Amino acid sequence: RTEYEVVNLDQIEARFDTGATVSPDTLRAAGLVNSRQPVKVLARGEVPKALTVQAHKFSGKAAEKIAAAGGTTEVLQ
Repeated sequence: RTEYEVVNLDQIEARFDTGATVSPDTLRAAGLVNSRQPVKVLARGEVPKALTVQAHKFSGKAAEKIAAAGGTTEVLQ
């Protein structure tokens, strides 16, 4: 079972501007994740701006909300 470092959409929305690429590295730089563990994005909150979000896993609802805002999700290996 893989352990994930979890980040929610409301946290991403508060730290990143429209058009930003959000990756594990930028999440670490923003202080939202601490470890080198894989990152999972969960759907708490809203994300009203288009972002490119790169993570190892997304909840289905998080991916839907990102797409609905005009953003894209990229699943990392």
